[in-house]
Amino acid sequence: MNTKKSIAVAICMGPLTLAQLATAGSDDLVVPAAPEAKQIGDYLKPVFDVRLRYEYRDQDGLESSNSITARARAGLMLKDLHGFSALVEAEGTVALLDDYNSGAAGARPFNPGQTAISDPENLEMNRVWAQYERNEWAIKAGRQRIIRNNAAFIGNVGWRQNEQTFDAAQLSYKAEAASISYVYADQVNRIFGKDAAGGAKEFEGDFHLIDGQFDSPIGKVGAYAYLMDVENVTKVGNNTVGAYNTFDLLSGKLYLEGAYQSQGNSNSFDYSSGYGHAHYTLSCEDTKQSFSFGLEYLEQAFVTPLATVHAFNGFADAFIGDRIGLSKNNDGTRSNNYEGLSDFYVKYTKKGLPYGLVGKAHAHYFLTDSFDNSYGWELDGVLVKKFNENFTGLIKAAYFFGDSRPDIAQITTDLSYTF
Repeated sequence: MNTKKSIAVAICMGPLTLAQLATAGSDDLVVPAAPEAKQIGDYLKPVFDVRLRYEYRDQDGLESSNSITARARAGLMLKDLHGFSALVEAEGTVALLDDYNSGAAGARPFNPGQTAISDPENLEMNRVWAQYERNEWAIKAGRQRIIRNNAAFIGNVGWRQNEQTFDAAQLSYKAEAASISYVYADQVNRIFGKDAAGGAKEFEGDFHLIDGQFDSPIGKVGAYAYLMDVENVTKVGNNTVGAYNTFDLLSGKLYLEGAYQSQGNSNSFDYSSGYGHAHYTLSCEDTKQSFSFGLEYLEQAFVTPLATVHAFNGFADAFIGDRIGLSKNNDGTRSNNYEGLSDFYVKYTKKGLPYGLVGKAHAHYFLTDSFDNSYGWELDGVLVKKFNENFTGLIKAAYFFGDSRPDIAQITTDLSYTF
């Protein structure tokens, strides 16, 4: 090909600089290949996970319970398409062994004389949402999973088979060193499923959830305001504002959090209450272990109805009804000798155990908010085995030794597969 022909080809291919035209030759001009056509798999992604679980739970004064449940979630995600994405996901739980109490009237099985294991049979749409993202901003609407900070106030209760979700619209901004979000929800779909009665099925009302955090010279700082008017279970409605800070101290990290809460329903009782949480964690990378000790404090009236409560105050869930607020009477008093909670705890984690296991051991000592009466203490242990990136096994055991409350024993083992 001579130079004139080369220049003609170059012009057809697109604009070149004068220097490129001047030096154009047969070795310099390569016609680019046509871009590959997008396949349907570039836009759509299947979502699937399944968990098979056996759980034993015994509480003094009740018959023990045994459950074998299988939970599956399956759906389809539209990946980023010019800023748009979407998800449709169904969730189903079946009881292969139903010798237990699901803990909510209407849900199956419901055997009030047995200890509660809150994994009822259920079939429902778990998540259905659409999202648009542009630069640092995103807006998302529909039934969605929402988790904030450490899930002490807003979470999805991921430990249970049926997930907690929010029918909500969310506006968020996320930059490298700061983020802020606002959520409005009118319904929270609880873990007891669509067949449960009343407030066990869902919380209805107006939920305004505001969160922000940023990196500062003293570590990560966050603040939140959760304003919840719950129409169908008025005793759990509340307005909560708080802040937290995580920063380096010596060779570890110190976490500090404080919150103030008042009643959130105009037709409910009036109260104000406080919350505090402090813990220090030391990680030893060379020996693959970490130590943590702390105190979580809730005054008597303080409640966290939308939290992932199982992650706090021991795996035996001895205080789950108190923390959610279901032990409150309509006048604000408590129905089961609950006088607030002071949870002193120590936690130890060890990675790299034989057979690739990760081990965890926790100890709790529980007092009232005035520190003058003991509820009891608890020991927890967990072993986790990750077989590959999709397949994980777990064994978890907990025992609550009650002083003013009944003893509780719990053992859980499960296998989960995520695609």
